[in-house]
Amino acid sequence: MASGSKSSIKWAISGNILVMFSKLFAFVLTGSGSMLAEGIHSLADVLNQSLLYLGISRAERAPDELQSRGYGREQYVWSLISAVGIFFLGCGVTFYHGVHMLWSGHEKHGSESHFWIAMSVLCFSLIVEGYVLWVALKEAKKQANGSLMSYLRDDPDPALVAVLLEDSAACLGIIFAFFGMALTHWTGLMIWDAIGTLLIALLLGVIAIWLVKLNSLFLVGKGLNPATLAEVNQVLAQQEYIEGVSHLNSESIGPGKYEIQLDLDFDEDALVKKVDIDLKVAYQELNNEEEFIEFCHHYGAESMRLVRSTIDDLEAEIRQKVKKIDFIDIEPN
Repeated sequence: MASGSKSSIKWAISGNILVMFSKLFAFVLTGSGSMLAEGIHSLADVLNQSLLYLGISRAERAPDELQSRGYGREQYVWSLISAVGIFFLGCGVTFYHGVHMLWSGHEKHGSESHFWIAMSVLCFSLIVEGYVLWVALKEAKKQANGSLMSYLRDDPDPALVAVLLEDSAACLGIIFAFFGMALTHWTGLMIWDAIGTLLIALLLGVIAIWLVKLNSLFLVGKGLNPATLAEVNQVLAQQEYIEGVSHLNSESIGPGKYEIQLDLDFDEDALVKKVDIDLKVAYQELNNEEEFIEFCHHYGAESMRLVRSTIDDLEAEIRQKVKKIDFIDIEPN
């Protein structure tokens, strides 16, 4: 999963660097606020996607003495920082520039040829951003292994979701800039360019808030979705030695990885029947108190080994049937 997300982010960074310089060049030629907003948008995307890549790289570190469950959740920290960056650098700066344009009433400048160069840059940018979006969408469908909407709603990789949203916003922002510049060019009114700039700022703000909410949910400990919990309960229900589940808690430890804690009520009679000792025969072979005490110790140790092996087998079966679970802690009542 991480390798696919990293590949999508690499494509996004490369595409946005190329597009960013194209847009800023067009801004120098035309002075368009929408074009500057799009340049800032692409710059914000490059910086934020670099943070996402850093987060995935750090999250891939192996477990150690400090983090026995690994560093998977560190990815959410960097994704959260990235979302805050989108809000302040992308939305904030763009919104300020749009309001400034609206109130100052700057006149448009740039020749007819410069205008068409800028429009060509936007078309080129849309092609690049569209391709990057297609790459991210293909990876998301691969990870979803089913309904893409269910994946995005229930258990998404925040880094991949960020790339999807940022690239979708980039394509939509280019369309806003296109119409803002075109209307300003044909009417001579800068208000259209300012409105295009403000729409781009609003778009970035909505995406940033959504990503902050998503990453915060995982950082505070998002649990398994109901469908996956049902799979766990189905495995438990198939075990004849389990009378009930006193407690089931789950928590995300990284994208697509979960830890569950289970308190189970075991049926002692069902477990005892699995002890590989014929009590009647063994008892008849006892000759003295010392042999009886040794027999009790052996039977007790065998019972403990049975409980241990039963729990190990149950954990292995849960991992096999529920792929998202990496760590399991089972406590018998």
